[in-house]
Amino acid sequence: MFDRIHNAWSLAKSSWRVLQHDRELAWLPVIASVVGLLVGAAFFGPVLAMLGGGGEDNAIPAAGYLLGFLGYVAVASVFYLGRAAVVHGANLRMEGGDPTVGSSVRGASAHWPAVVGFAAIATTVGLILDALEDQGGIAGAIASFIGGAAWRLVTYLVLPVVVIEGAGPIEGIKGSSRLVKGTWGEQVTGNVGFGLLGLLLVAPVVAVAFLAAGLGTAVGIAAFAAAGVWAITVFAMVSALEGVFQTALYRQATGRSIPAEFSASDLAGAARRR
Repeated sequence: MFDRIHNAWSLAKSSWRVLQHDRELAWLPVIASVVGLLVGAAFFGPVLAMLGGGGEDNAIPAAGYLLGFLGYVAVASVFYLGRAAVVHGANLRMEGGDPTVGSSVRGASAHWPAVVGFAAIATTVGLILDALEDQGGIAGAIASFIGGAAWRLVTYLVLPVVVIEGAGPIEGIKGSSRLVKGTWGEQVTGNVGFGLLGLLLVAPVVAVAFLAAGLGTAVGIAAFAAAGVWAITVFAMVSALEGVFQTALYRQATGRSIPAEFSASDLAGAARRR
């Protein structure tokens, strides 16, 4: 785990040096996070209302499950579109262009059917893995963990394939898998750790918020509100940095030029032998 965090920190610094040319791109995941919260509220609010009025056992009707699934897909689509906009902008910068928030959003929006399609597939895979973990006992939990890690690895370059090559969702998954296997081989596991880096930056602030809650209701509310804003900001920034890295990784895997801010060893360290 410490190796992954160290690797993520090194990659984040390289990505940040690239992002310095177009700092406004960091707003894209922030905007996506805010929109995602609003979209999630629009879908899951009615689901919660169904739960409250579902009879003695508070059972959710079939329509509630369908609405919940569509909500997951919608929120995932917003997140992926925000990341896709970063990928579009970062690729334009690496090609020598000068991206803006507007041009990046337009570039990602041109591929929205493929992005939404991938979000639907990723959501379905995630729900299947969750069900396997919940219902399969220890064996199911192990299978879910291994399956989730494999899925994240083979789909790591889906968005660059979709945005840069104009591929559909299935073609994007196949293209990402082909690039990952062609670059590192079959017996590898992910070694990026951007998510772990985000958790490491957020966890202390959340812990302080819990401690502050003991000082009174008003202080606790203010502390958790501040922690929420900090968490959204951190994970949005981490998402922007990872989008830059994914773009550089894709360009290296496809034989394109990579920015001087990244070294070959940086990109080679994205995976390691099992």
